Amino acid sequence: MEDNSEVAQGLSAALQEPEVLEVQIGERDNELQALEDGDRRAVIIVLPDFGETISKGNKGQIEIYYDPTQTTSSQVLIPIIEKVIDGFDRALSQAPSLIQVEGKTLQTYDLRAIDYLVPGVLAMALMQLGIFAAVELVTERENKVLKRLGATPLRRSTMIISTVIFRLMVALVQAALIIIIARLVFDVPMLGSWLFLISMIILGTLAFLALGYLLSAFAKTERTAMPLLMSIQFPMMFLSGIFFPAEMMPDFMIPIMNAMPLTYLGDSLRQIMVGSSALHPHYINAAVLGGWLVVCLIGAIRFFRWE
Repeated sequence: MEDNSEVAQGLSAALQEPEVLEVQIGERDNELQALEDGDRRAVIIVLPDFGETISKGNKGQIEIYYDPTQTTSSQVLIPIIEKVIDGFDRALSQAPSLIQVEGKTLQTYDLRAIDYLVPGVLAMALMQLGIFAAVELVTERENKVLKRLGATPLRRSTMIISTVIFRLMVALVQAALIIIIARLVFDVPMLGSWLFLISMIILGTLAFLALGYLLSAFAKTERTAMPLLMSIQFPMMFLSGIFFPAEMMPDFMIPIMNAMPLTYLGDSLRQIMVGSSALHPHYINAAVLGGWLVVCLIGAIRFFRWE
């Protein structure tokens, strides 16, 4: 709140009355950053001359910043806030409206459905590339190829590292094709850092490769591997929010969504590529993917079998 007048204080009190609204008062820049990071659903800016302007009989201006990609904010929360402000406005005077509300977003680019979808498709492609690497490993084990390799001086680490490097190269080429097609055919922008995007693609690919190798240790044959991988893939595809906003998920599904690594990869790619608002800050996304990578890698090494 940038105005400490009596009118502004009265408006603040009015906004705190509805139980559905949880109001916090802070500095403009801090609150807008919190909105961008996904920690706020809306930020109401009361301009410095708000009270003085109204006292002169003129319209005082209020700015409401929100995220249009969050359906709860744009369709539910903003109308509630506007209704409360309108009620306060009527209580000030029976004369024509004294408060002018202006809705704003932090995004300089209006997101379309395809803009939201493309980073999700890229995240899904990286997930499938990593997880289904397990099929090749299980097939080689079933056909005794790994057993023969185990009888040679070849180290497990050498074989795994070479496979990982090959998969990373495939992932980068695959990502490049998706981004180029999205740009040329659908005019999907690339608003963030290319270096950051490549780093997250590599981190995501490594995390899902480690998960795939871990799963391969528990599948004896290719026939048993496919159901196991599908049981992991399908929940992540439909419950991680890569195809629709997390706001559309039922509340009881949110903990499940937050437990899936694909949620964090998709969120990070959307923020980098099209400037979507954050479901989680970047450092959280990177930390969770890094945690999955380390845990799955340790498990894959621990349970790796040549035959």
